This record gives sequence, C-alpha cells and structure tokens, in this order.
Amino acid sequence: MEKGKQRNRNNTKQKDRKKELFHILCILTGMVVLIPLGSRSIMNSPMTAEWAARVEEIAEGFQRGHLYLYPSAGVFTMSGSSVNGMDSNMWLFIPGGMYWLCGKMGLVYRLYMAGMQVGTLAASILLFQRIFAHRSTELPVFFGMLLYMTCPYRIYLCYDLGDFSQAFVWMLIPCYLWALMGVWKDEGKEKKKAVVLAAVILAGIGYADVVYFLAAAGITAAVGGYRKCLWTFVSAAAGGILFGPGILRLIRYVFLNGLGELQMPLKSIMADGYKFGQFFSSYAFRDNHPGMGLGMLLCVLTGMWLILVEGKRASGTCKAFMGMGIFLSMISLARFPWDYIQRLGAWALKLVSLVETPAVFWGMACIALCVPAAGAIYGIAGHEDRKIALGVPCIVMLTCYGVCVYQCNMLMY
Repeated sequence: MEKGKQRNRNNTKQKDRKKELFHILCILTGMVVLIPLGSRSIMNSPMTAEWAARVEEIAEGFQRGHLYLYPSAGVFTMSGSSVNGMDSNMWLFIPGGMYWLCGKMGLVYRLYMAGMQVGTLAASILLFQRIFAHRSTELPVFFGMLLYMTCPYRIYLCYDLGDFSQAFVWMLIPCYLWALMGVWKDEGKEKKKAVVLAAVILAGIGYADVVYFLAAAGITAAVGGYRKCLWTFVSAAAGGILFGPGILRLIRYVFLNGLGELQMPLKSIMADGYKFGQFFSSYAFRDNHPGMGLGMLLCVLTGMWLILVEGKRASGTCKAFMGMGIFLSMISLARFPWDYIQRLGAWALKLVSLVETPAVFWGMACIALCVPAAGAIYGIAGHEDRKIALGVPCIVMLTCYGVCVYQCNMLMY
C-alpha cells in the first residue's frame, strides 16, 4: 500500500513539473514574439499608415458620436493604399477608443499588437489541446503552439508588413477550427453551441479580412461535404448571414461596379506567387515571401522519416491537415493559372485582385501544416532510441526560437 501511494505521489509530482515546464515555455514563446515591440521604428511598416488613418477616423467618429463600420475614401487617400478597401473597421473600434482617450498612437499600437499576440497564444493552445486531446502529454500541444506562434509568415504579417487585418485573422482561425471540431464531434446542446460559435467566429473573420472569409467558408463547405455533416453547412451559412453587410459590400463591388471612389487596384496576381524553393527558406527571404522556417522543415522531414522508414501511420486529423496544406501551397505557386481565372469576366478580375498576392494561401498552408508537424514531434518523442526521442524535439524547439529571434531582431535593427 505504501509503495503504491508513493508511486502515485511521484506520478503527481512529475505531472505537476511537466505542467510548470509547459507554462514556462508558453510564457517564453509569448516573450519572444513580442521582441519587435521594443523597437522605436516599429510603426514604419508598409501598411501601418493605413491602420493609423483608420484608427484616427474611428476616434474622430467617437467624438461626433458616429461609428465607421467601413473606412471612408479619405483614409486610403491619406495612407496611399486602398488594398484593404473591402475590410471593415469592426476590430479597430478598440484601438480607436484607446486613441480617443490617450491620443498616443505609438502606445495604442504596442498595446493592441501585444494583446493580439497574447490572444493568438491562448487561441493556439486551445486549438491544439482539442486536436491532441487523446494524447497523454502536452508535448504536441506545445509544439503546435510554438510552430504557430513563431511561423515566419505570421511574424512577417505582424511586424514586417504590418497588416493588422490578417494578423487578427491568425488569432481567430484557431478559435474557428476549435469550434468546427466541436460541430463535428460534440452531441446535443454542445453541438448546437459549437455551430453558433463557429458562425460568429466565421463572421468575425469576414469583418477582419474578406479574402480569409471566402477561403474559410469555401474550405468549410468542402470539408462539410466530405464528412457529410449538415451542421457544417448550417454554421457556414449562419456565418455568411452575420457577415451580411460585408457580403452586400462585396457584391456591390464585384458585380454592380460600386465603390469606384476607393480605386482598388486591378492586376494580375500570378507573378506575385511563390516559387517552389521559396517554401523552404529559413532565416532570410526575398520578395516578401517567407518560407516555412527551419523548425517546420525539420518537423516535416521527421514526419516523412517516421512514415517511410519507421512504417508508422499518421492520424486521420494529421492527414487531413497535411492534404489541406499541400492544396493551399499549390494555389500559392506563381505557376497556378490565376490569369486564366481572371479572364472569366470583370467580376473574376475584381475578385481575384482582392487577393492581391497568392502568398496569402501559403500563409494558410502554414497554419494547416502546424498540425501534422506537431504530430510528427509527438511520434518521434516515443522512439525507442532515447537520444533521438529527446534530441529531435529539443533541436526543433531551439531552431524555432532561434529563427524567430533572428527575424525579430532584423526588424528592430
């Protein structure tokens, strides 16, 4: 009896230590991705001027008792860019209110970006805890969160490009995927709650970035058809209804020749796509095309080694996300025939031009690849050779932190 009690105490202490280590590493990850906020030139990103102009207009609207759900044409005239003309101000009311109260744009920028980073950290943990709920350890949860947070494309969006719309979507997508998994797996009232939550988050994605909304809705419908789940279509349709103002605005622009005052650019996007080799860049990248990073690359190679050499099988969830990642990677290539799609008519030219660059789909592919990459680390951690089981996860963790710190320092100096 005493030996059994002692064994239970030791197991409890070991679990507590693992939880403490998990929490410490999560805090460390959050600190690493916040490094660029210490730079004095952090607001010199290409799209920061548009963000600041929107925030100023919202603050002026608060003074007059008016809410601007969508920015005026004057905002794009001041910022010199109208690329995000279809994106709403829904998620900018908070920084707009902060600027109205304090009048310090730099402070508002840092607080808002810090809040997004913390929110993304929490959302990614929530998602990977659900995906790997059947695992006996937090290891795949941590590596999924680590790969997501330190993804070079995400860091590029947040700090290098300064696109708050897309950066905010990266915080919402884990929540949306978490809710969708509830739609597929929960029963009774929990399923209905998941349907409502998925619809609300999908609409939130639309109010942040219309391109991500269209991609998320399309992928949701495709997966719902594959799984033969009616509730998936219900959640997507409800999300579209909640995003009604954005849908009407999109129809007005694409089909009714409206919103000409915004002067949104029309162009071919094929040339802005990725070349195959750019997927594998690690520390440096050209043409605003960050790669998957060394950490993700090591995870992918580890997964291939486990399947081809060790003969292990990936889970159904990892296979699904891997397939999605491959598909999204393909349509992000410069050779994908976007030009032929744009020739279908004026509506197609406008709709595809809203994408601006196929690189957007590579960012979505990176989100999907985080799941099989984390699964590969969990698989290698169970290897019979303890040197491999401990060495590979440690190397991946260090490379993820190293690449992220390097990228953040390059932004600062």
